[in-house]
Amino acid sequence: MELKYTYTKEKKYLVGYLDDYPEHPTQGIDVKELEANLTGIYTLIQDGFLTIARREPCV
Repeated sequence: MELKYTYTKEKKYLVGYLDDYPEHPTQGIDVKELEANLTGIYTLIQDGFLTIARREPCV
């Protein structure tokens, strides 16, 4: 499975979030660390330890 994410460079760190879960940003010193942190967040969401905001349908 491929997780899609967005990130930006903020001073010393890369700050990013999973495209499907932007309410849970994380950071890393490099892309490898950022991806590991994003994978950890995805696991927490799937295991029910992090709640996700309910998205309202676009009208």
